[in-house]
Amino acid sequence: MKVGNVELEHVRGFTDKVFGLGKEIVGTALNNDRLVKEGEAQQSKGGESLKALRKQAEAQAKETKASAFEAKERMAQREKVS
Repeated sequence: MKVGNVELEHVRGFTDKVFGLGKEIVGTALNNDRLVKEGEAQQSKGGESLKALRKQAEAQAKETKASAFEAKERMAQREKVS
């Protein structure tokens, strides 16, 4: 599912990072290695989603820039023909 130009799965990466950190903190406080490892894994998953979101935003920015350049070139061609 998309909201605007952003995949919701990538936005979910932020919540994975937050909840993963919470699990890690609670696991550390309770001396629960399983919870610490779950938290670390969830944070890692969230980090990868955020990296994908960043790459998607960079690609969209380049695409927008290219579209603007193409539009400018088309206008210049029309003016040249006229």
